[in-house]
Amino acid sequence: MLTQKILVPLDQSSISARTVEGLIALRQHLTPPLVLLHVLDLERLAVRGFPEKSYAEFAARVHREAEQFIAKQEQRFIKAGLAVETLLKEGEVLETICKLADSGDYELLAIGRNPVSELRDLLFGQVANSVIHKVKCPVLVL
Repeated sequence: MLTQKILVPLDQSSISARTVEGLIALRQHLTPPLVLLHVLDLERLAVRGFPEKSYAEFAARVHREAEQFIAKQEQRFIKAGLAVETLLKEGEVLETICKLADSGDYELLAIGRNPVSELRDLLFGQVANSVIHKVKCPVLVL
């Protein structure tokens, strides 16, 4: 049997920063390891009309920045005494999170929500709202 883990999708938003703070505050109640996931949606980030070389440079820069971001988050958890792993995936954010959460490798998905957003997202942020309605695994919304 695989070791069950907690999947924690993070991006560079204030919502993710609050998620990290919330998980660190709950650390004595969590069963490590936590898997910190950062998803790169290059299709969404890309600007059309890049010459091939420029696009390759753009993609490389985005990957470097993503690696730096997830490493910084990893250090925050380690400093708080939590065992973590990091995972950097490329693809559409919602689809990637849901696929990983339902892969059977995770016993819990911990995701942040936006406390103030548009009416359609009144209860949860757009990604969090979609995720909780699509995944089969338990979800902790912070």
